[in-house]
Amino acid sequence: MSTHPIPISFRLRRRKWTVKRDGTHPRHYAGTATPKQIVIYDAARGRKRTEPEQQKTFWHESTHAVLMTMNHKLAHDEPFVTQFSLLLEELIRTARFAGEEEPT
Repeated sequence: MSTHPIPISFRLRRRKWTVKRDGTHPRHYAGTATPKQIVIYDAARGRKRTEPEQQKTFWHESTHAVLMTMNHKLAHDEPFVTQFSLLLEELIRTARFAGEEEPT
């Protein structure tokens, strides 16, 4: 499985968002998104999370960030955000560009 690093920041419109890596959320969340900050937790539900799991969480929380930036009514709709972010993560993970070889 090809993976991409989790950024430490990004911009949506002119607003800078920071991405923080942290220990464990007291409610067992994998991540959170609040205006201008995403937090990715290293552990959830009593176990350490793998890098691919944390990357999926980043895309989930960034989907919240995009929708919040748009003031979209689906910004806090967890089933929608989960489905959309899983497809977005798959698109990014499997994208191939001119000059790149297909993975074996």
